[in-house]
Amino acid sequence: MQQFDVTAHNYDFVFKDSFNLFKNDIADFLEVELPGIASYLETEFAKIETNLELLDLNFMLEDGSILHLEEEAEISVSDLIRFASYDLKLYNRYRDRVRTIILCIKGYTDSTAGFNCGSLGYNSTVVDMSKKDGKKKLEELKVKIENKEKINYLDLIFLPLMNSDQKIVDRVKETIKLEEKLEIEQNSKNNLVAMTFVLSDKFLSDQEISEIWRDYKMVRIFKYAEEQGKKEGIKEGKKQGERELFKKFIKGNFEGFDDKIMKLIDQAEISRIEELSERISKIKDLKELEEALKH
Repeated sequence: MQQFDVTAHNYDFVFKDSFNLFKNDIADFLEVELPGIASYLETEFAKIETNLELLDLNFMLEDGSILHLEEEAEISVSDLIRFASYDLKLYNRYRDRVRTIILCIKGYTDSTAGFNCGSLGYNSTVVDMSKKDGKKKLEELKVKIENKEKINYLDLIFLPLMNSDQKIVDRVKETIKLEEKLEIEQNSKNNLVAMTFVLSDKFLSDQEISEIWRDYKMVRIFKYAEEQGKKEGIKEGKKQGERELFKKFIKGNFEGFDDKIMKLIDQAEISRIEELSERISKIKDLKELEEALKH
């Protein structure tokens, strides 16, 4: 089954909607000197990129340059070549300087990473997430939220990627619990939960994603995603995203998942997918799911 990249295909609008979080707090979070952020840039090169060639986050900075933000467990030469190809396409489109910052989850020995192939040299800045104490930050955020003190929301959404002795799936769950305690407008809370989920997605298994989706009723976020998608004129892409994540959820929870079930999911109305998502815990096996999808 094709893997579903939640960030690239389904939550572009969330980052647009939450642009001010990055605009106000990203320099402090990254601890990197940067010009201010002026605007959010799209993450896909339509009709050019393949599924494996999708950018993470991009922003236009106040000096006219572009911030390209990536996240990787480890950094290899192949990763750097891939990032460089993205940056060349960004440069070709905007003809502005590109600043690439890589959030490295498992640690990196240098503050920069790059290569030189003779006619072309490439350099990026590395933020070593393994040096950020996730356990300490979690306790600090708990106290601040309890006391209704101001926090950097990026500390929350990137918390699961910081160093910790907990599994990343447990870190995601704890972070979402904290976010649900915030006394902020519901759509903003939805955005925080969605960003936390999608920024950790590539480091989670299908089973772990399905756990989070089930335990925190992520379908609520997806309904919000579709509503926003209509406003952005990308309703169909959001529907396909819901179908693909539903497949991922079923794969993680039922043995014997096959092409027949996939086809039924593709053919089902999106309202049916949402309904089944809400009551999936009551479905005993794939046979019962198959019957539910047919009606």
